[in-house]
Amino acid sequence: MIAAIDAGGTNIRAQIFDDQEKLIGSEFMNTGERGLIEAIESLLAKYPIKNIGISYAGQVHNGMILASPNIQVDEPHIQAYFWDRHRVELAIENDLKCAALAEYRYWGCKSAMIAASIGTGFGSAIIDHGKIFRGSHNLAGEIGHAPYRYSDIPCGCGNHFCIEASCSGSALIRRIEYHQLGIKDDLLEELKLSNDPKAREILDHFHEGLLFALGSLIATVNPELIVLGGGVIHKNPYLVDLANEQVERFTLQTARKQTKIVLSQLEEAPLLGAKLLCGYKE
Repeated sequence: MIAAIDAGGTNIRAQIFDDQEKLIGSEFMNTGERGLIEAIESLLAKYPIKNIGISYAGQVHNGMILASPNIQVDEPHIQAYFWDRHRVELAIENDLKCAALAEYRYWGCKSAMIAASIGTGFGSAIIDHGKIFRGSHNLAGEIGHAPYRYSDIPCGCGNHFCIEASCSGSALIRRIEYHQLGIKDDLLEELKLSNDPKAREILDHFHEGLLFALGSLIATVNPELIVLGGGVIHKNPYLVDLANEQVERFTLQTARKQTKIVLSQLEEAPLLGAKLLCGYKE
């Protein structure tokens, strides 16, 4: 029996499958009410689970949680914990890397692919011939923290040069509040409609940050496909068209011709990726 888990900053979702990979149960828990260890222990008390895959909203490496800004880390050595106590095999991976695995399979990619997501932050993950490209400590693909233009308003990490300081949901909110523009709902759409020059500046920096990031990824990775997702992208699908029309200004033209940029079609890509981690074949 296997369990696929998506552990986010707000909720923990779990799906339980039997040995024929038929869905036999699902659980939904609040992240703030219990830690991940307690949540998994509760699943093991109900189901004879032997294999677990976890999509995790944080930084992980070799079965260990390195950092998580929004989830209480009750046991960093999570893989060792469940093997030592229950002899349960557990694989844990960053949520965007899990999403990238699912996207790679969904789109039928054959070589290099990138999943890029803009929500609160701006992240990306690289899949190369079916394998996650990790770097030395599983941090490869942090495009949101690549150096870009100087920003008076720093990134959430404290750096003033991150792409994420210009191009992310949190950057939009911080900049709109700083300039007291009174925009609260459809941020990008209202910025486009505003006559305030500061609104145009925020919008231009966002667009250029997106194009710079994608151009950098195309130039360095040479992917066959970039899949764009995340709350900001899905709320503003025109950004996919913008990328396809203008990204060639920011990258090598021959590499751009080899890369297709599309909108994610998967509603639960991180959870689907967690299923792949624990041996789900479908």
